[in-house]
Amino acid sequence: MFGNKIVRFALSIEFISAVAGALVLVNTVGLVKTNLQLDDKHYGWIMSVFGVGAAITAFLLGSLDKSKTRSVSLISGAMLIGVAISFANFVPFNGLIILWILAGIGQTLADMPSETLIGENIEPKDQGKVYGAHFAFSHLWWAIAYPIAGFLGTQFPNREFLYGGIATIVLAVVAILMFRKSN
Repeated sequence: MFGNKIVRFALSIEFISAVAGALVLVNTVGLVKTNLQLDDKHYGWIMSVFGVGAAITAFLLGSLDKSKTRSVSLISGAMLIGVAISFANFVPFNGLIILWILAGIGQTLADMPSETLIGENIEPKDQGKVYGAHFAFSHLWWAIAYPIAGFLGTQFPNREFLYGGIATIVLAVVAILMFRKSN
C-alpha cells in the first residue's frame, strides 16, 4: 500500500479529510446549540445536510473523475471541506446549511477514490491485504483526528472551525507538494 505513490497520496488525503470530518462530527453540536443558541431539531438538520451532500456525491463520483490518479477528486475534496469548515464560526444557521452540504461533498470526494485506486493500482493477489490495511489506517486517522477536534473545540471554542479549516488546507497543500515532488 505504501509502495504505490497514488494510493499513498490518497491515504494522506484521507487523513486530512478525517481531521476536517472529526471537527464536523465533534464540534457541530456546540456550534449549533451554544454559539447559534438553537435546539436539537436544528442540530439534526445540520447533520442531515452534511450526510446529504456526502450521499449525493457518492452516487455521482464515478462519473466525475475518471483520471488514473483521481487527483482532481482527492484535491478538490480536501480543499472543499477545508474551505467550508473555515467559515462555520462566522455564519448564521442558513449559511451553515450551505457550508455543511459543501463539507459533505468534500468529505466524499476526499475519501471515496481510495478504494477505486486500490482496485486499479494493486495486484489482484495483494488487494485483500491492502484493503485490510487501508481499513485499519483510515480508522487510525479518525482515532488521531477526534482528539485534535476535541482540542480545537475546547481551546478555541469560537474559532475551532476556522483553525481546523486552515490546518486542513495547509495539510492538503503539503500533501500535494510532496506528491508532485515525488513524481
